[in-house]
Amino acid sequence: MRQFIIILLGLIVQINGTAQVHYDKGRITIDELQLLQDYNDSLTYYYIPQYPRLAINDKGDFEFLCMKYVGKEEKDNGGLLHALFEFRMEEDKLKNVEKKLQSKIKDAKIRGPIPLLETLKEGESALGSFRVISSILTDTLGTESFTKNMITSGRAPFTPGSKAVLAAKLNQEGSTLLWETFKGAASDVSIAVDGYYEAAVEAYNVVVEAEMDMIYDHFSSYSKTETLFTHDEVSKVVDSLYNNSTIKIQALDRTKTLGVKSDLKKILQIVTDKLINIMFDTETGWSKRPDIEDPAKEKDKTGKGILSGFAFGPASMFIPDIQHVVKEKKDIRVHRFRLDLSESTTIKVPFYTAGNLGGLYESFKEDPKYFRVVDMDNADFEKREIIFQLDTDFAESFEEVVNFVTVNFRKKYTGRRDFTSQLYFNAKDIKNGKIFKSIAFPRLGEQSANWKEYEYQISWSVRGQSEFVGSNSQWKTSQSPAIVISPPFQKLAVEVDLDKQVLAEADVASVIVDFAADFLGKTQFVKSLTLRSSGEENNSKTAVFYDYNGDVAYRTIWYTKTGDKVKSPHQKLENGYIYLTPPKKLGN
Repeated sequence: MRQFIIILLGLIVQINGTAQVHYDKGRITIDELQLLQDYNDSLTYYYIPQYPRLAINDKGDFEFLCMKYVGKEEKDNGGLLHALFEFRMEEDKLKNVEKKLQSKIKDAKIRGPIPLLETLKEGESALGSFRVISSILTDTLGTESFTKNMITSGRAPFTPGSKAVLAAKLNQEGSTLLWETFKGAASDVSIAVDGYYEAAVEAYNVVVEAEMDMIYDHFSSYSKTETLFTHDEVSKVVDSLYNNSTIKIQALDRTKTLGVKSDLKKILQIVTDKLINIMFDTETGWSKRPDIEDPAKEKDKTGKGILSGFAFGPASMFIPDIQHVVKEKKDIRVHRFRLDLSESTTIKVPFYTAGNLGGLYESFKEDPKYFRVVDMDNADFEKREIIFQLDTDFAESFEEVVNFVTVNFRKKYTGRRDFTSQLYFNAKDIKNGKIFKSIAFPRLGEQSANWKEYEYQISWSVRGQSEFVGSNSQWKTSQSPAIVISPPFQKLAVEVDLDKQVLAEADVASVIVDFAADFLGKTQFVKSLTLRSSGEENNSKTAVFYDYNGDVAYRTIWYTKTGDKVKSPHQKLENGYIYLTPPKKLGN
C-alpha cells in the first residue's frame, strides 16, 4: 500500500510539473540557506529563497531610482522613488552550498528553488502578498502627508523572472526625509512577502479532529486584549488544545503494518501550520527590523556591489517575531477541522521573509542613475514621466477574458509637432509582474503652467470580440503623474462553501456550480466550478466579471456516487458568498 501511494504521488508530481518535497525529513541548512529533500529522490534538493533583492536589468544595472526635484516654490519641490524587486540567488553562492552539501551527502544535487505560491486572501485570487513597510511612504492621508501617492504591483515575485514594483511620489518633507534615511545602514523602507510551499507529510497513522468554534474561543480566551500571535505562541495554544482534548488525535492500528511511528511533536507542528492557513491573516509583524549586511561586501560578475540581498540583511526564512492576526469569528467559513494523516498527504507550509532597503546611498551616491536631483526650473531639458498602472484587482482577468490593453499617448505643443507614444499590457506582462509602465515626454521650453497637461486613450481587447471595448475614439485630458487603468467591467469575488460531512451523508460525489452574467451587453455563461466531496478543502474561491449595472446568476448540478443527477434553476447571486446544501430530491 505504501509503495503504491509513493508511485501515485510521483505520477501526480510529473503531471503537474511541480516539485514535491518532504515536510521535515531530510531538511538541511547550509550557510543560512534551507534545503528541502525531494519526495521521490533522496539525492535531489530544492532551496528556499532567503529574501527579495533589488532587480537587475539586462544591462547589469539595478532597477532603482531615488530622485528629488527642486523648484522656486515649495509646492514645486518633491521626490520620486521607483524600485523593482525579485527573488534570485547568486550562482557562485549556490555552487558553494551544493559543494558543501555533497561533502555531507555523496552525489547530492540542488535542482533549483522550491516553487512558492501566493497566499490566498478573502474573496481574491492570489493577490496582495507583497507589502511595503515605511512610515514615510505609507503616510498618504491628510493635507500634510509625506507621500502624495504610492503604487505597488501587489504581488510577490515568486514566479521565475517576475518582479515586484514600488513607485511613490513624495512632497518636499517626505523626499528629504527618505533621502536622508538612505544614507544610513537601515532606511525607512522595508519589504515583506508571504506565501507558502507544498510539502509531503509521511503517514503517521492518525486522524486529527476539532471544532473550529472551540478552537476560536480558546484563542480568544488566550488574550483578552491582543489579537496578534507569534508562531511560537500559536504552537503553545495548539499544545494546550491537545492537552484539554479540544484537538483529538486518534491513532490507527496500521502503524506496525506500514512501519511508521507516530511522532506527536511533529504531528502538532503540522496541525499548527494547518491552523495558520485556516484562521489567521498571514500578516508579517513589523516590530523587528532585519539585520543589515554591509551592502558592498559581495560582488557580482560585473564587479558591482551585489548588496547581498541589496541591504536585505541575512534574514532567516522565518522571522522569529512574525505575528499572525486573528480573523473575525464570522469570517471563519470552515466549521470543522479534520486532518487525515493515515496516508501520505500534502500540506501548505507558510513562508515569510522581510528585509530593509538600506545602505544604498553610500554605494551609489555618485551615480545619477540611482540618486538624482532635478532642477524643475530648467525648462529646456526637463522631462515628465507619466505612470500607467493596471488595477491589480483585475490582474486575473488577463487569464480569463482579456487579450491585451493599449494606451495611446499624445502631448500637444505650441508651434511644434505633437509628441505621441503607445504602450500595451498583455497576459505575459501580468504573469511576469509587469503591471506598471511609463511614458516620459519633454517640456521643450514650454513656459505655460499647463505644460504638464497631456492626453491619452485606453482600449481593451476582450476574447471573442472583434472590436476594442471602451472609448477608443475619445481622448482624455489629465495632468496627473499616475493613471490607474481599470477595465470597462467589474469583478465579483465569489466564495463557495460546503460541509463535506453533509455531502457524505447525502451520498454526493461532486457538485458543479455554473455562473452566468451580463457581460459585454448580453447574458451569457461565463465559468464553471467543480467541488468534490473527496477534495481536501471545504471551500473554493473564484472571480466573475460582469457589466456595470449588470447581474450575476448561478445554478448547481449535483451528482451522487450512484450516478444520479439533480439540476437546480438559475438564481441571482446577491453577494459573493454561496453555501451549498444538497437538494431534498437528491437520490430519489
